Amino acid sequence: MTINLSRLIKREIKVLDLNFSEKVDNISCCGKNYRLTSPVEVNGEITNIDKQLYLDCNIKFSVVDSCSRCLKDVEVNIEDDVKAFIVEDEDCVLEDEDTIVCNGDELDFKDIIENTFILNVPERITCDEECRGLCHSCGANLNEEKCNCHNDEEFTDPRFSKLKDFFKND
Repeated sequence: MTINLSRLIKREIKVLDLNFSEKVDNISCCGKNYRLTSPVEVNGEITNIDKQLYLDCNIKFSVVDSCSRCLKDVEVNIEDDVKAFIVEDEDCVLEDEDTIVCNGDELDFKDIIENTFILNVPERITCDEECRGLCHSCGANLNEEKCNCHNDEEFTDPRFSKLKDFFKND
């Protein structure tokens, strides 16, 4: 997903509208692939302001991830406004401003989408706030069934057996 910036750079046009939707199969983050369940929607523009290119757009898409408690697939909606200067090489990166490095006359939007995902994905994804997760002993999904594999009295890690009697005298 590349955007040609040559007409903006040559000042043939002052504004390049970005209103498109494109299907992307997956994106990578931290060594894991995430499947997108919706097309990536981009709405905004790139403007040539005083020989500098400025990106101002909104990006929306959905991905599938696992619930951090029960491992059930959960659809996560990602949306963010991206505002950044576009520069030609890393030497031109602005200290106090968000900048995106382009490759010559082309801007690779896949990198922008991956960065949007990284910055906006929740740290812990749950299928429900009340998700009870998996049994730590047998692995049963406690949202769907009651686990009878152990009783709290019966299941005591042998390393902590002495602590079981700690509060008996109170």
